[in-house]
Amino acid sequence: MQRGIVPRVRTRSTRRSIRLFFVLCALPLFCVFPFLSAVNNPNENVRTYMTMALVQQHTLKLDHIVETFGWTNDMALVPTNPPYRVSVKAPATSFAGVVPYAVFAAVAPHFGMPFPTNATPHSEIVDYLRVTTWVVRLFAIQLPCFLFLIWLEKYLRDFSSDVSLRLAAVAAAGLGTNYLAYANMFASHAPFAIAAFVSFGLAERELRKSRGDARAVSWRAAFWSGWFCGWSVLLEYHALPLAIVLAIYGVVAFRRPTRLLAFAGGGLFHVALMMLFQWKAYGNPLTPGHRMVESGLRVHHQAGLFGATLPDPEHIRAVWFDLGFGFFGTSPFMWLGLLAIPFALLLPKGPPRQRKLLRWATFVWVFGLFVLSAGASGFGNWRGGWTVGPRYLGAAPPFVAFGALVVGERFARKSRMRRSIVRGVWGGLAIASVLTMGLVGILYDTLPEEIDRPLVQFSIPFIRTGFVPHHIGEWFGWTSITPWYFVLAALLLAPILAALVFDAERSVKDRSLRIGAAVVALAVGLAPSFSRSATSEDQVHAALRNLVQVWEPKGRDRISLLRTEAERFGPRRPCMWYRLADLERIVALNAEAANDERRAQAPRGQCPRRIF
Repeated sequence: MQRGIVPRVRTRSTRRSIRLFFVLCALPLFCVFPFLSAVNNPNENVRTYMTMALVQQHTLKLDHIVETFGWTNDMALVPTNPPYRVSVKAPATSFAGVVPYAVFAAVAPHFGMPFPTNATPHSEIVDYLRVTTWVVRLFAIQLPCFLFLIWLEKYLRDFSSDVSLRLAAVAAAGLGTNYLAYANMFASHAPFAIAAFVSFGLAERELRKSRGDARAVSWRAAFWSGWFCGWSVLLEYHALPLAIVLAIYGVVAFRRPTRLLAFAGGGLFHVALMMLFQWKAYGNPLTPGHRMVESGLRVHHQAGLFGATLPDPEHIRAVWFDLGFGFFGTSPFMWLGLLAIPFALLLPKGPPRQRKLLRWATFVWVFGLFVLSAGASGFGNWRGGWTVGPRYLGAAPPFVAFGALVVGERFARKSRMRRSIVRGVWGGLAIASVLTMGLVGILYDTLPEEIDRPLVQFSIPFIRTGFVPHHIGEWFGWTSITPWYFVLAALLLAPILAALVFDAERSVKDRSLRIGAAVVALAVGLAPSFSRSATSEDQVHAALRNLVQVWEPKGRDRISLLRTEAERFGPRRPCMWYRLADLERIVALNAEAANDERRAQAPRGQCPRRIF
């Protein structure tokens, strides 16, 4: 691909900066552990249950695990005699957790944590599930998600040699969408992004590098492209429409018989695995378990094809554009990807073959994501309940970021001034996306539907009051909230590094343009987060109170710590009570705040208000 006008930078300096960028990315992906046991998140727990059942009882049946750890949703009750419970989720995530959990289960008893029995105290059962979830997340989800971001940056080098634009795209995709939140959950949504984009990327690269010679196409690339395409459906049932589009693209890319055989072999491996799972779980290799769902959600799966009916245009609009959970509504950088439709799909630039390949690649990912959203829009439970962003569009972040990079390079290639402006705009919107969604991803991995402005209603209040999740410092006895704020700093520095540090502009004018463009783009990108909420204040407050009451870990937030201090000093420190009341009102604990103000026994005017 044509790379355009890019100012020269020192190779050693560039490499150091890229390494630093990925070190900063690693902290949000490895060092926090959002987990609320009281929520009983079925999206994660049922997958963890299946992994434990496979290792502990060598079965897909979850009944023994449910007896030990308690009931969770998203299980099918298979009507045999006697009936038994199995996971209703596509099985790939649970399969991926088998090896790390098997190792953990073998060593945990040596550290005083054997597999629980019915006689085990409830607190120890909860601790075992928490630590198990942490282990399988770390090795089966978080590590692959981090390695994918490294792969993505290297893949994007074929489309732009501008390090700033590449890292802005990677930061926006990996830290500024729900990719981060779901990379911190033992679920399939983030791995789905990996599977779909790697399948697409391998096929696109072979088409481009072969220069029309089908004999130059690698059979290894064909196999792995098919493997990842098939894996996407083994991860999520609703990935099928996108997988079909990717499969057609793969057939075009790997059209020689031997390459087609390799491509098909990689994909059919997962087809066979899925059929084996369904046969063992539900008694029929061609039937998923959605119509056997044990809870009230069963009604959503009775109509149409296991709950999938005709697409709903209003639902499609919402999952893309809603400001509370829509893909573009919650990730400002991703709006740039829409520019790929007119500029890469309809009006590409470059030599004829390059234009043709870029047009087809853009059509594949645009059409693929559209059919993915159209299919999901027909579900009875189309929104997915509690969620961070549109969880059924888990594959979208890398595709749309790729489109944004291609467009950014096209705009920037003609002059240094234009490149400075594009770098600023792309970087500023990447920062805005990280603030909007990245903060949620390192606090909690799923939100109540009532919260429709996550930054203002959830992230900022919880950061101010110190309601932050478990973190890696606990492994070493560091139980304060301070390590989490190091992760917060790394999260924010990563897009700032992409936006501003790779500053090869030689003139003050170019540098000023870049910084000014970044500031303006940041302000524009954040504006929707501060717009008026469609949810009533009472509903938002109720959701916040519920989260505060079940928050983990308990007792180390600023409210709890300040209450301890206020109780110790009593009326001798009246300002502590007012400060405590201010913190409580931030998270909608209004009754508690009024009571604590009464305990101050001093005029409010003597005590200054503080932001933090």
